[in-house]
Amino acid sequence: MKKIFVNGLSALDFIHKVDEIPKNASKYKAIESVISVGGAAHASVAIQRLGGQAYLSSVIGKDEIGQIIRKKLFDENINLEYSISSDIYKSSFSSIFIDKKGERLVVNNREDFKEKFNFNYNFDIFDGFLFDTRYPENTLKILKKIKNINKPKLLDAEINTTLEMINLCTHVAFSYEGFVKFTGDKDIKTGLKKIKSLTKTNLFVTDGSNGSYYLKDDFLVNIPTIDIIVENTLGAGDVWHGVFMYMVLKNKSIEKCLYYSNIAASIKCSKFDNLQSIPYKDEIEKYINNDIYS
Repeated sequence: MKKIFVNGLSALDFIHKVDEIPKNASKYKAIESVISVGGAAHASVAIQRLGGQAYLSSVIGKDEIGQIIRKKLFDENINLEYSISSDIYKSSFSSIFIDKKGERLVVNNREDFKEKFNFNYNFDIFDGFLFDTRYPENTLKILKKIKNINKPKLLDAEINTTLEMINLCTHVAFSYEGFVKFTGDKDIKTGLKKIKSLTKTNLFVTDGSNGSYYLKDDFLVNIPTIDIIVENTLGAGDVWHGVFMYMVLKNKSIEKCLYYSNIAASIKCSKFDNLQSIPYKDEIEKYINNDIYS
């Protein structure tokens, strides 16, 4: 069983499907509602459902919200011994409204976290590492701590990404929005070449229904995904990163890692229930064409 250290934000999401995004001060009736964990917790669930073991390093308050987060993560057998259980900080949570087109309005309640993670762990026990950038100072310090551990390190490059972080990782995956923000380029090939001139790290860009991209011998390669009817895109990126990290550790080709991750994220988007929509291995493999990306 692959042991994966996952560092990043964990939140509780109150998700409501509505006819239209609220615009006026009024009462709105939800078509459907669910309560789910989000962020790095989402990536951890994806790892568990493929057969890995996620060790989540996050901040979870000792409040009622934190109790619900812990219960949902314990139910998925996620290891929380590397997470901070805080008396000082409240747990993060969000209220999210999603309309029939998949557009969403998100209201966050998230404190500015200043406390330091414990850097004295034996990081050698892990097979791989996954980071989001919600706690950038801590992310960078852990990356420096494990610099000489020769194991895969994946960065979810959405916000707060720096070149120093990129250079300390083996793999970096940008969302298209994060990629444009970081490079200033809307053209994926141009932007990837710009970053590639500054780093030896493996670089990828995810772009929803368009699949994912990477450079191979100066050519832009697009790995597709499956066609689905979108219900809820929330957390798709987190699922993608969790699955990609697991597939890298299974020594699959880059094309297979991207293809598998694309399909997993698409399956997640095809269902409204945020947690239950994270696929298991057999759900993903129903869509896998083994004749390609072997």
